[in-house]
Amino acid sequence: MSTESHPPGEAKKPAVVRLWFVATVLGLAALYAWLVWPSSELGIDVFTLSREDGKSRFYATTYSKMQRPPHLRLYQRVVWTWMEYQRRHGKRNPAAFSFPASPVGPCSIHGLLNQCMEVTGTRYLIAVEIAGAVEFGNTNTLNGTQWVAAFEHAIETNDSVICYDYAKKRNFQDMLLLIRERPGLVKVVPRSKLVDYQKAGLVKADEEKSETNPKQM
Repeated sequence: MSTESHPPGEAKKPAVVRLWFVATVLGLAALYAWLVWPSSELGIDVFTLSREDGKSRFYATTYSKMQRPPHLRLYQRVVWTWMEYQRRHGKRNPAAFSFPASPVGPCSIHGLLNQCMEVTGTRYLIAVEIAGAVEFGNTNTLNGTQWVAAFEHAIETNDSVICYDYAKKRNFQDMLLLIRERPGLVKVVPRSKLVDYQKAGLVKADEEKSETNPKQM
């Protein structure tokens, strides 16, 4: 009886292919679960924590939630999951966005910083004390880069943003600092609270002033 011998490499190929297939399926399943899993908004509210202990802390900007269309087939769910991942983590082209002229009016700092993140991908950590709005508007049509720069400038140059001191249980007005400790991350802190955030280790001790140069739009 004769037996055929196969090169060692040929025997391993099917196993390697199966391994890569299983790894790909598990990776896509994990990505899908991560995208549809309830967000951290269901956890403990940072404002509640600060009301209880009086401590300073940050909360982060968030992406808008996209409702997945119902009754999608499996491959359509995979495509939708990939597109949602790209929307959150893909490379941005801020110049492709267009913002028409709008009248000056009070705008939510948190709400528009969420929109800034949608445009540039930059994440903002906002001091829990910041409670007010800023006057903002643009007379000309702006692309995404210009619009984000204009709104950041409006935040930095407003000297009377309403804030709340959780330790002293009172409102106060202050200017805000935009601190860029590393690319892709901006921390927004009331000027008078900077020392508190530094002592708590939430802002680097050598950060004294905003590192964003205001741009006149």
